[in-house]
Amino acid sequence: MGGVIITAAGLAVIAITGGSHTSALRHYSLAALIAVECRVFALGAALIRISMRGSLGPAARGLLLGVAAGVLFGVSDIALKYLTEALHGGVQGIVSKWTLAALAASVLAFYASARGLRLARGVAVIAFTSVAANLAAIMGGILVFRDPIGIGAPAVAGRVIAFGLVIVGAALMPAPVRARGAQGGWLGFAPAPSARR
Repeated sequence: MGGVIITAAGLAVIAITGGSHTSALRHYSLAALIAVECRVFALGAALIRISMRGSLGPAARGLLLGVAAGVLFGVSDIALKYLTEALHGGVQGIVSKWTLAALAASVLAFYASARGLRLARGVAVIAFTSVAANLAAIMGGILVFRDPIGIGAPAVAGRVIAFGLVIVGAALMPAPVRARGAQGGWLGFAPAPSARR
């Protein structure tokens, strides 16, 4: 639970220090949008492919699918942010390849998440999905839409520390698997019934 608490604290600090700012469509970088979307989508697809390896246990495969779902939800979030800004250009602004990208990423993320929840404990999968989705969306906002990290030095410092907390918390989450895996499955509980084939 320590990793979950640390991650939650980091995400809370990020939300509190977010401040208010606007991001006009003219400020986005098309090259960055294409690069980020393609690479994050490829990362999600690669994680799904790795999760299919029979050498991995159900819990590990479930966590990989949770991370894959998160980064794919991030792809959808970034595309939807672009489409939201594009609405200023009229309804025709939403008829684009980014609409297809958002739909494809969302559908793939949904199925990856559903499969992950069947293989591993729900709390862990949801936590990994949330962390991955938030990190992907935040990095997309910074790299694509040039969103500020924070407003003022305290906010910037707070958010940098919060990013570190999120990463540390995510790294700590699998610890119970290593410590208790031989005694009762994920987080000390019995393996999910659906994991047995």
